[in-house]
Amino acid sequence: MRSYTLGILTLIFVLFGTAIFGQTNTQGVKQDSIKNFNLTALPVVFYLPETGLGFGGLGIATFRFKDELETSRPSSAQLGVSYTTKNQLLVFAPYELYWDNEKWRIVGELGFYKYFYNFYGVGVNSDEADFDTYDVTFPRFRFSILKEVLPNISLGVGYELDIFSNLGITEGGILEASDVIGKEGRGTVSNIGVQAFYDSRDNIFYPTKGFFIQGSVFSAAKFLGSSFSYSKFSLDNRFYKTIKGKHILAANLFIANNGEGTPFFNLNYLGSNRTRGFNDRRYQDNAELSTVLEYRFPISGRFGGAVFGSTGTVASNFSDLFASRYRNAAGLGLRYIINKKDGIRIRVDYGYTAEGGNLYFTIREAF
Repeated sequence: MRSYTLGILTLIFVLFGTAIFGQTNTQGVKQDSIKNFNLTALPVVFYLPETGLGFGGLGIATFRFKDELETSRPSSAQLGVSYTTKNQLLVFAPYELYWDNEKWRIVGELGFYKYFYNFYGVGVNSDEADFDTYDVTFPRFRFSILKEVLPNISLGVGYELDIFSNLGITEGGILEASDVIGKEGRGTVSNIGVQAFYDSRDNIFYPTKGFFIQGSVFSAAKFLGSSFSYSKFSLDNRFYKTIKGKHILAANLFIANNGEGTPFFNLNYLGSNRTRGFNDRRYQDNAELSTVLEYRFPISGRFGGAVFGSTGTVASNFSDLFASRYRNAAGLGLRYIINKKDGIRIRVDYGYTAEGGNLYFTIREAF
């Protein structure tokens, strides 16, 4: 199925909404626990053949706890709410908090989703003609707390919770005919794990130099109510370099592997921010190896642009990744700065693959 994802997305409307809602700066307000509070909000309108017309709002708040240095990284909390004419609802609130001069960091997400996802089968050779969708409802909770143990190096623990219910499978579709784990209609993902990362980026919203390397190992926690039994690991490697002036080169290499017993809705997949252009979950399996290179450049005033290309693959296990078939994507992007101080941008990208293209709209860079 050739995708026209976000077929109608009006950038003019977004920028007009930004001008109306603007950037609310409440630095002059006395607050006991936080300072340098900035709020940016804007409306969102989109159209998908599968969802119909969608509309909602998207916002991000940045701030520092009162004892933090002005030169420290700001904490942030994002809120997005979208509703479609086909009665689908997305509420998501990712957050990233820093305190004690960045020695402590909490990262996570609260969310509720009543949505649909794509399913083409499993493996890098899945057929586009087998396109299927399934509806699912679930609340989401993500929480990680990490402490700096050496300069730029932090260690911590994390927890993941998704409670899936009301799984709606298309009658006669490929998902109904498959034997994947988790298609019974409900199940709880409850995973606990350890995380470590090295972070030398100069800015969390728009890095111009430095590294971000994060490794994590999670395991299903039966004692916390998990319906499944499996383990997984991932290694997320990012690099940023200023070429000249405000011209930035950014790269992301991602490696992950899930063990046997992983439910199909928790598999690794191409179609994420790293591999823009592919339909969501176009290729999925236990293991993933993908990389993207992106060139970011100024255009005029608050406007900037990006050119990106990616390649990636999935496989049933880690060792098969290096002999698997790779899938390629490329694209162009437009950026608009909505918060000059912190470098927060609206991102509009168009990614293209051999099967067609997809349009993406959100706040913050892809990585």
